[in-house]
Amino acid sequence: MKPLHGALGITLSAVAVVLLVYAVQDGNLVQRAEFQPAAAENDQAIATPLVLPQAGTVDTKNVMTFRGASVDGYLRTDHRGQLVVDIQLRHWMDFYLSAQGEVPLDDLLQTMRSQIAGLPEPGQAQALKIMDEYLGYLAALGDYDRDAEKRVSQSGMDELAARVAWQQRLRREWLEPNVVEAFFHADEIMDNYTLARQQLRAQGADEAQLAALDSSLPPELQHMREQSQQVLSLQQQEQQLRQQGASAAVVQQWREQQYGKEAAERLAGVDQQQQQWQQRLKDYQQYRDSLALQGLDNQDREMLLRTYRSRHFSDTEQKRLNAALTLLAGE
Repeated sequence: MKPLHGALGITLSAVAVVLLVYAVQDGNLVQRAEFQPAAAENDQAIATPLVLPQAGTVDTKNVMTFRGASVDGYLRTDHRGQLVVDIQLRHWMDFYLSAQGEVPLDDLLQTMRSQIAGLPEPGQAQALKIMDEYLGYLAALGDYDRDAEKRVSQSGMDELAARVAWQQRLRREWLEPNVVEAFFHADEIMDNYTLARQQLRAQGADEAQLAALDSSLPPELQHMREQSQQVLSLQQQEQQLRQQGASAAVVQQWREQQYGKEAAERLAGVDQQQQQWQQRLKDYQQYRDSLALQGLDNQDREMLLRTYRSRHFSDTEQKRLNAALTLLAGE
């Protein structure tokens, strides 16, 4: 495996076990499947000690996200001192790394390492190794996204397909097979499925072909899709309310009835962030298009775009800017 190098690029997507997880991705509230591989038979009855947040450099209040009021995921070992490698380990790392841009990266890493230091061996060494390899993977993925920003020849669909393939290859270059399986199994199934569905639709596929693709999903993800359809139905009802002229207060009251007060408040916050994010994307798109009309050479154009991005987007936001613009263009 390769050592850590380059600037850290964060591209987060939720994964785990028979759960529906909501997160903000590219400015949108998205729902992803979560499930874990089955535990080994010998470990099923093991009471696994958890390593909970300890005093460190970073105040966890500064890195709270829409995921809740506590640190996501677990850092833990089994009764033999072996690191438990599952989706919860990835959630634990992502919780801290997603705060990059708000908290210095060195401080985040110091806090993570101080918690890893509380693990017994060999779990401690295993956790440090996986963390370094995961950081390397994210950095390499960020390098790809920066290069993709410069490419203008590929269509949106081609670019998304190329990114999915590259991302999956990078995971296997940087991470051990068991880590790839634990961290990204559900993500890769859903990414491949979503891409295949978009390609079928673009080719004019009928409902029978789409249904055949749907049936290829594992039962857990088929169940997730059914629940997603229920969520979509509620979103359509909400859209109808807005089209009928319902006030923000009425919409919020309806949300509280459907989702509960706490979830409704989170959705209101997401609405505000999404509107701000979409406007910033449109502003960047306008600026980029205006430069294209000025007849600048590629080097001057890229220099101006890079300056604009550094002024208006955080490092983390820049990593997902190209994908977000592709989605915006498709709306």
